Amino acid sequence: MKLQKLLIFIVILSVCIHANEGPVGAKAVVSNKSILTGNVVELHIRATGKFAVFPVVKNIDGIKVLSSDERITNMHVYNNGKLKRECTILTLTFAPKKDMTIPSFEVEIDGRLYKTDPIKLKMKDTTVSNQNKSDIFSLQLKSNKKSVTVGEAFLVTVRLSLQHNYLISRKIQYHRPKFEGFFVEQMGKGKSYDDGSHKVTELRYILTPHTEGNYTLGPAYAKIGLQDKQKKEMSNVDKSRKIFQRASNTLDIEVLPQTTQSDLVGVFTLKSKIDKQKVAAGKPVKLSITLKGEGDLTHFEFPDYLLDGVTIYSDEATLDIKEIDGKIYRHYKKEFVFISEESFTIPEQHFSMYVPKENLLKELKIDAIEIEVNQTKTGTLTAQNSKPDRLKSSTKNKINLKEKLESIPKMWWFLLLAFILGTLSFYLLRYLPERKQKTFNESESLKILLPHTNKDPEVEEMIRQLYAKKSGDTSVEIDKKRLKVLVARFRE
Repeated sequence: MKLQKLLIFIVILSVCIHANEGPVGAKAVVSNKSILTGNVVELHIRATGKFAVFPVVKNIDGIKVLSSDERITNMHVYNNGKLKRECTILTLTFAPKKDMTIPSFEVEIDGRLYKTDPIKLKMKDTTVSNQNKSDIFSLQLKSNKKSVTVGEAFLVTVRLSLQHNYLISRKIQYHRPKFEGFFVEQMGKGKSYDDGSHKVTELRYILTPHTEGNYTLGPAYAKIGLQDKQKKEMSNVDKSRKIFQRASNTLDIEVLPQTTQSDLVGVFTLKSKIDKQKVAAGKPVKLSITLKGEGDLTHFEFPDYLLDGVTIYSDEATLDIKEIDGKIYRHYKKEFVFISEESFTIPEQHFSMYVPKENLLKELKIDAIEIEVNQTKTGTLTAQNSKPDRLKSSTKNKINLKEKLESIPKMWWFLLLAFILGTLSFYLLRYLPERKQKTFNESESLKILLPHTNKDPEVEEMIRQLYAKKSGDTSVEIDKKRLKVLVARFRE
């Protein structure tokens, strides 16, 4: 790493010294004028003068700029005892695919405009030796589709390949391809595997176009320091370390407009499941919604229900993604809880689905569900019936207590012994380790409180907080003591 920094410093210093030997001006130089496909070119635009303003360059002769780095050296170089001018360099990295000419650039230096000379680049023929050399480290961009419709998801893979007999001596600098015109979602951290004499790492991206048109994806760009294992073992020095820069190919993608607007694009199935349709007043009813299939659901959200006289809660929706044989499958799930004192109807839901392969608009539907709530009146009769039994039991206890008291021996030493044992037990209990209270389970508390939502506003507010925390809201703080009191009140 230190060696690499030293080499960069020497190159910049050399460029600055040569630039300062002449008058104020601008000059463009390249790392190599003859290059292989996949290799990158570094264009250095150097300015001699105190103050330099470089142009904003996003592409060079139609080729995208992969990276841009402006270095203001602020170095004063002396030559024969005279102070020379400062040097500033703009470095642009790009990957040409064919013979090209780097155009002239205008640079403002100390208030005046200066132009660089054009530079011709020539692509080398890919001979066997050159191919093997470039095959040490390579990048490739692949896609499972070349033509898609707006809203239709597809898969793009970046493939990084490295020969086994090379060690990574410098952390790889990876630049993701530019995906302008698409929603992008990376699938995991990538996967690695062996492929013959190479170790391959694949990074996969799910792209969903949001605007019609013709697009060019990429290239991906990587810079890495490598060391030959055999040379390192023979010399045991760092002379075998080299810096490799590679750019992948680009991909042309055609994005067609949707012939008709829809809620979903792809092929999906929609299902609903209710746990019960007949409940007692105040008891919860759970509805599960499942939407799964091939396509994009990143921006889909099932609408909330609004029903008069019904308390409704919902969990945060979950979305799972799988890739099977180059196709993207998603599984969306959301649950609702309904609580009411009277019977009600969960209304039907409709969604339009556009199927690109068939160029058809279809409908997904959830039918309405009738929920019957039974009114129950219990408690008063039970309380009335239980009074005589309690009274009878109380009388019996008094009689037994009197008999026991009369049966106690009237010996003074017995009372003294009981007093001593009681006192001793009291002191021993103080030194016994305290029992740990059982951890309070918020999920169980939620199940206990749900049926009693409409009985107490405080209970309803506690349920809202528990659902919010369960959904991942870290700002919610549950009052444990108050929760314990509420649960104890309704625990059966």
